Amino acid sequence: MKQAGRWRFPTLLIAVMALSGFAADFVLAQAAETLVYQRDITFVPERIELKAGSPVVFVNDDRFGHNVYSETSGADFDIGRQPAGQRTPVVFRRAGTFEVRCRIHPKMRLEVVVSS
Repeated sequence: MKQAGRWRFPTLLIAVMALSGFAADFVLAQAAETLVYQRDITFVPERIELKAGSPVVFVNDDRFGHNVYSETSGADFDIGRQPAGQRTPVVFRRAGTFEVRCRIHPKMRLEVVVSS
C-alpha cells in the first residue's frame, strides 16, 4: 500500500516476495502438514503442536487397522477403520488442547495442542 508517496514495509516485502518467487515457498511452508504415525499400537509422536487450520496426516504404519477419533469438543472427528498403510488427513480448525485416541486400541493417546 502506498501512503503519502512511500511504500509501507509489509506491502513492499510482499511485493518483493511475489516478484522473487519466494511467496509460493512461503505459502507452502505455512500449509505444511504434520505427520502422526500409528506404530506398535502407539501414536508417534504422542504430542504435537500446530496452528489452527493446519492439517495433521494420520499414517497407519502398523500391520493392522486402527480407528483414530476425537470426542473433544471443537475437534470431534472419527476417520473410521484405517487399514495398514493408509494416510488420512484431519484439519484442526480451533485453538485448544485435544485428545485423540484409537477405538480399537484404547491405550493409544495423542495430545494435540492447537494455537491460533
